[in-house]
Amino acid sequence: MRYLKGTVSISDKDDLPILRTVHRAGHLTNRQLFEYLHPSPWLASRWDSFRWRVRRLAEHGLIERQHMIGLGDVLCLGENGEILLQGKEPIIVERNSRSRTANGRSQQWHDCDLFGIQLALRRAGVVQFWEHETEVRAKNDFSTLRYVKDYDAVVTFRDGTDEATVALEYERTAKSSREYGRICDEMNREKCVGMFLYLTPNLQLHNFLLHALRKTYRPLCIGIASEFCGDPQGAVLIDARTGTGRRFKQFFDGSL
Repeated sequence: MRYLKGTVSISDKDDLPILRTVHRAGHLTNRQLFEYLHPSPWLASRWDSFRWRVRRLAEHGLIERQHMIGLGDVLCLGENGEILLQGKEPIIVERNSRSRTANGRSQQWHDCDLFGIQLALRRAGVVQFWEHETEVRAKNDFSTLRYVKDYDAVVTFRDGTDEATVALEYERTAKSSREYGRICDEMNREKCVGMFLYLTPNLQLHNFLLHALRKTYRPLCIGIASEFCGDPQGAVLIDARTGTGRRFKQFFDGSL
């Protein structure tokens, strides 16, 4: 079938998964998107077809591409992609929702890091379900079943047949001590999820959070992202309430 010049045909099978993943991630790299959509062994022909689709969607304003030093091509939903998904998604689609208050470049790095965490945990086989921040925000903005804050993700982990749901935050940069006091108050009021996991990129920020989040009385563990992603079952997580070491299995046995 021929199409008018300047128009594009959207495939429900091949194009919509790209647009949906880009929207839910906020920002992610080409490689991350490809791995998420094609977790099976890498094939050159599949990669070439994927790059053609991304380039085509970008040319028609459905996604936007920006080259960033250290990340490569970073993708986000374009204006035309937002309009298209608004008629197809079960949640409200707002492409700018992730950058309402955040520095744009910092948000891009944060989102790509967070998506890398998701990919690593999926490769490790410990993720049953991942509710993205865009989905959390839509629920909070347009539903009566609300979380107390817009978490980076709400993750259902699995260990064999056991499941445990955790609110996950990736803290790439530090907030003020006053802000963390407010966050502790929010999490202490949380009714929809009972456990919290903060991941950081380095030990210095990890130690700072142990102090900043000490006022929580809910199960809240803090870990270094690379260690937890590299070995979820073996990584040591520190309980912010007590300063004691915890393990992944304790998400499931009620000992947190």
